[in-house]
Amino acid sequence: MAEQDKPVVIDAHPDKRQHQEHSYKEDADLRGSKGRLKAIASEYHVDARLQEVEQEDLAHRSANRQRHVMQKQQANLEAIIALTYDQCHSETAHTPDPDWLVRFFDLARNIHGHAMQQLWAKILKQEMQRPGSTSIKALTILETMTQREAQALQRACALSSTFGQDSTKKLVTGFRRRQGLVQLLRPEPPHKLSLGHYQLSYTDLMLLMDLGLILRTELESGVIEMQPAMPFKLQDTQYMLTPLHKGMRLYYYRFSPTGHELAKLVGKRVHPDYHHAICELLAEGFEMHSDVGDTVNTHA
Repeated sequence: MAEQDKPVVIDAHPDKRQHQEHSYKEDADLRGSKGRLKAIASEYHVDARLQEVEQEDLAHRSANRQRHVMQKQQANLEAIIALTYDQCHSETAHTPDPDWLVRFFDLARNIHGHAMQQLWAKILKQEMQRPGSTSIKALTILETMTQREAQALQRACALSSTFGQDSTKKLVTGFRRRQGLVQLLRPEPPHKLSLGHYQLSYTDLMLLMDLGLILRTELESGVIEMQPAMPFKLQDTQYMLTPLHKGMRLYYYRFSPTGHELAKLVGKRVHPDYHHAICELLAEGFEMHSDVGDTVNTHA
């Protein structure tokens, strides 16, 4: 993947200049809630009733606030255009659909954080290269997302995988054997791990479900055949899985179509601990060969 085509990583730490621009001076007056609120109200031009001196009438105050909002929106759009320009080189490009552009600018004007602006710049560039890459529905959901929510999606992507012939991203949590007569008499517990141990808390998972990016129900795959081996791509490694027993099934959460669409944009970080843990878990029920010829386990 070329450098300019890499997904945007939503960093936990905002750009230093952006941070300085929006941070408040940490003096004694701002450490208390009253001082902090006054500073916020002043920045957003809604502090008239907190002032001791007489202010302009309500109509003038409203006009001033609206002008301030429009200036901030204009600044946001100009920042996104500048970031897009920095990402562009000599690639072949097209003019996106006019209706798409109108909706893009209407939504992008409310994106204030530098990291999220980088993401919107990536979307605009991608749309010029491949019109139709990002749907209006995905843009609408993205516009409502905070940076914290985007980071939760990024963490989910770091744990994602695909298997079989379905390229939709999934969060595999474990496996179980089909319940035969012996298992009904002495049921075998499912082999599972907790995503919360790998920086994707239950709260994050519920958050992504509420946003419609991950389906709410934990699913169970169909029975995985003994032959041929099933493709299983975990992060950047391709494995081939062969069940050690008949009737093996995987447990997983599935990204929604919109979640899968946005997942392509928010970064491609990996989580080595999860990678190791899920491979160890699956090795209890499958023979696993990687695309470089290594065998994860030696069960026969």
